Amino acid sequence: MPPSGLLGIVVATALGAARLLPVLWLVAPLGGPRLPATVRVGFALVLALVAAPVLVVESGTHTGFPNPPAMIRGEQSSPAPHALAAGAGALADVSVLRFTLLLAREVVVGLCLGLVASAAFRAAEVAGRLGDTLRGANVAEILVPTAEERASPLGVLYLLLATVVFFQIGGVPRLVDALLSSYRTLPIGGGLGEPATRHVALVVMAASAKLIASGLALAAPVVVAIWLTDLALGLIARAAPSVPVYFLGLPLKGLLAVGVVLLGLGLLQNAFAGGFLSWFRMFAQAVAALRG
Repeated sequence: MPPSGLLGIVVATALGAARLLPVLWLVAPLGGPRLPATVRVGFALVLALVAAPVLVVESGTHTGFPNPPAMIRGEQSSPAPHALAAGAGALADVSVLRFTLLLAREVVVGLCLGLVASAAFRAAEVAGRLGDTLRGANVAEILVPTAEERASPLGVLYLLLATVVFFQIGGVPRLVDALLSSYRTLPIGGGLGEPATRHVALVVMAASAKLIASGLALAAPVVVAIWLTDLALGLIARAAPSVPVYFLGLPLKGLLAVGVVLLGLGLLQNAFAGGFLSWFRMFAQAVAALRG
């Protein structure tokens, strides 16, 4: 391959990695903030390099670059050599300004996909934090193993359990496959029109609303248990005003919340497994929305 072709592949890899990097930064099972930045960048570059042949051909087919012959979809698993060379040559002719704009566009696209992909794990953390707040342990914070931040104990437990379930159901290869398919939906040099921007924004807002609803649903058993405990303590306070209900309720609600979570771990695991299926569908909608 001539030097211009190699330069085109380098450009395609850089643009492809720019879309993947925000997702790797936000999604805990793919590394999250705790993973060193060099490792995250290297992982993004490796994935983009794997998809580089498709990136090169698709970018030349769907943009204003000189059109390379399209690969025959469904009849061959890799791009034809002449299509690859033509697409790489087209990308090599991209100006510095256009490359910078494309790079910024890919980061924004990756950020939108990352927000949708990470919403499931944020919902788990919200559920745990809500349970800790209701049981009076909101001031107790510990370091999250998957992020450079502090969270409540139940929030960390829910997040780790969601991560384990995600690995169990094969979530990582499914997520990576969906990410790579986004390059066909929106090639690295393709235009992101107003309809596609609007559709992606709607999906991101829907994911945010689903995050809140899922967090409340996952925390529902603890919320109901603590509400019933408060109701019982209120009745006791009415019947026996001399009983120190406040000091009795703090440890009681704490132990009750932890007990409900531990007794319901099996059901919680099933809830996470079923919930991830709907989150996968929402992520697929986000990828499809890029088409406009």
